Amino acid sequence: SYKWKFDRESIKDVKRFVTEAASSLEPYQVDNEVKDPAIINAVSLSNLAEVKGVYEQVANQAEGKGILRTGFQGMNRLLDGGFRRGEEWVMGALQHNYKTGMSLTLFRQMAMYNEPVLTVPTKRPMLVRFSFEDSALMNFQALYSQIWQNETGEIPNLLGLSVDHLSEYTQRKMAVMGYDTHIVEVNPSMWGYRDLCNYILKLEAEGCEIHLCMVDYLLKLQTTGCDQGPHG
Repeated sequence: SYKWKFDRESIKDVKRFVTEAASSLEPYQVDNEVKDPAIINAVSLSNLAEVKGVYEQVANQAEGKGILRTGFQGMNRLLDGGFRRGEEWVMGALQHNYKTGMSLTLFRQMAMYNEPVLTVPTKRPMLVRFSFEDSALMNFQALYSQIWQNETGEIPNLLGLSVDHLSEYTQRKMAVMGYDTHIVEVNPSMWGYRDLCNYILKLEAEGCEIHLCMVDYLLKLQTTGCDQGPHG
């Protein structure tokens, strides 16, 4: 507070200063009236409705509801059906070993091969991909090429194709199961982990239920203000 009021000239980056100040104050925020975020679920076996709620989740998982299947049968078997919402996965590989291509392929497959199962029926199901490396142009070019080649067995020649065809075809195929897919190109040198979290919160405030948040790639995301070390 003193530095902000009486030594403002020494603050070179206001946004960074505020972020770091807010981070240092977080441990002192206490509110006894809100639900404890650490408690994920509390079930009383004397309450039949609460017990049924858990077994509904068990039944849905057994049926594969809410699991994001890929287009690779072997990967689905390896993951016992596919990727589960709420889990964090990291794909590690050396440079130029198709990390971006593989992640974009999985993003496309999850949109095209999964029927959204909403936790809140009034929400809009969404898959989000943040690109810190490749441009939106490259992402959309690859999406069209992958979908077309997978459907026809032919490598597409984009030369001469109309913008209307490219747009309509890609949009229709990606929305076939009901997912709203969102691709965000970001300059990572100007973004931090808080910005990513705030963007997701903004989408949720607009009525979206996020079933996948994909980052390509995480190492480029700034961690300014995070004092939890590598785990944080």
